Amino acid sequence: MTLVILFVFGAIIGSFLNVLSLRWPKPDEEGTKLSLSIFAGRSSCPSCGNKLQWFELVPIFSFVFLAGKCRSCGIKISWQYPLVELVTGLVFASLFITISPSDILSTIYYLISTIIFCIYIVIFVYDAWYKIIPNQLVYSAILLALVYRVSTHFLVPSTSNLDLLAGVIIFSFFGLIWLLSKGRAMGFGDAKLGLSIGLLLGAASGFSAIILAFWTGALVALSLMMLGKLGFLNKAKGLTMKSELPFAPFIILGAWLAFVFSLDILHVALF
Repeated sequence: MTLVILFVFGAIIGSFLNVLSLRWPKPDEEGTKLSLSIFAGRSSCPSCGNKLQWFELVPIFSFVFLAGKCRSCGIKISWQYPLVELVTGLVFASLFITISPSDILSTIYYLISTIIFCIYIVIFVYDAWYKIIPNQLVYSAILLALVYRVSTHFLVPSTSNLDLLAGVIIFSFFGLIWLLSKGRAMGFGDAKLGLSIGLLLGAASGFSAIILAFWTGALVALSLMMLGKLGFLNKAKGLTMKSELPFAPFIILGAWLAFVFSLDILHVALF
């Protein structure tokens, strides 16, 4: 029942994260100040502007019951809404299984890691849409991850000293790619995101997350190119090896998998 409750609560939070990612100031909205007023107001259909009723806002279920369409205008609702809600619910439940909070300290770790992954989900959606990572989000993730890592290092005797340096190592690796390619191969926001990933996950899982990010990124890119050339996906027809794809979603996916399954692809624990 605990996992069910956490999943439901996570799905509700996922609904809020959708609002957060969609109402966050766009890259071209210069001068827009981030304030709570941006996120105020009732949710409405982006097509017809109709204010949504409570039964249209039930996470996941409303999308299913409405057959993926607006009740007023009949326009299709983006799959982003139920997917983000579903993933957030899974994050809340999976992190609980991984951390298994049994005392105050482990409960605090669970709460911090869950908040960080909520920030990652917003970054995931925003970067997928606009190919940029908002500084306010990634800096918040870095700060929380730093608190998590420092407290873990001094309170858990088995923590490796390499875990303290994992964030810096990943940041330096991505930063070097960004510098040598002059920003063409990777954005500097990915380096800052990598810093938070290393701080949160430590060396073993952090390095594994980055490896998974490159693997999944390459797999998705090649699949899209193939589908585009075969004519199955019109939006992917123009994709080439030089095309720009947002990398943050793959980093975050890799981080989630590495965290939940405690992955150590490079066998860092042996050193």
